[in-house]
Order: sequence, then C-alpha cells, then structure tokens
Amino acid sequence: MLVAFSLLISILIIPSSYAHNHNEKSMADKVEIDGAWARATFALAKTGAAYFNMTNNSAESVHLKSASVSDNVAMMTEIHHTIMKNDMMQMQELEEGVMIDANQTVSFEPGGKHIMLMGLSGPLNKGESVEITFTFADDSSLTHTFNILDKRNNKGHMNH
Repeated sequence: MLVAFSLLISILIIPSSYAHNHNEKSMADKVEIDGAWARATFALAKTGAAYFNMTNNSAESVHLKSASVSDNVAMMTEIHHTIMKNDMMQMQELEEGVMIDANQTVSFEPGGKHIMLMGLSGPLNKGESVEITFTFADDSSLTHTFNILDKRNNKGHMNH
C-alpha cells in the first residue's frame, strides 16, 4: 500500500515540476544583443575587442558569466572594463562577469566594458565576422555573430 501511494504521489508531482522547469526561460533566452561589432586589427595584432549592447527583457536579473570564441580565432576571451588609475586608462577583467538588471541594457563600448580577445591566431579583417558565445550563470549560452569593422578612430558611442 505504501509503495502504491508513493508511486501515485510521484506520478502527480513529477510532471507538474517538470512542466514548471520546462516552461521557465533560460537566462540566454531573456536577453537580446544589438549593435554588435568587433574592431579590425592589423596583421600581427595579438589582441582584439568586441562591442555590443545586451538587453535583459525579463523581470529578473541576468548574470553574464563569460564569453568565448573558437580556438582558431583567439586563445582566450575575457569580459573587461576600462578604469582610470594613476591618470592612466587601464583595462581590467571583470572576473565575476556582468549583472544585467531586469528590463535594462548594458552597453559594451570603446572606453568602457568590452570583450577582449587575446592570443589572436590571425588578424580580425574588416568585412569578415567572428562568433562570440556568451555563457550565463544558469549555464545557458547564446552565440552571436559580430561583424568586423574598421573603427580605429571612433572612440565614442556606436552609431545606430
């Protein structure tokens, strides 16, 4: 009798909890990326940078943990921000990633937050593209294509 009761409870509870989790959106499903571009580099460059806006379209915060590219593009990818230290601009890794509050947009732009591509295997050539994969705290991921543009003299905001 106890076994039958346990089986009945399992049949009633498991599908409802599965349906709840199955319908819940992942963090990657809650965000949109726009204005994505990577800066063209010269032939022997070992680093590159990518910029974009990430919008969280949900009522809950989303935690972007990391970014990555294929090994044939770069050996390492980090989320960076630019800080002023001793009257000098310095880049610093955001080791914990970036929190994107509910219904907010975080801009990754020159002079601010950006994706740093280190150990480039070749130049980032104008007119080509690179795919960057973003991983979130819930282990969901989103891959987006970044067009490579020659904006070496553009230190301001992106034009939309």
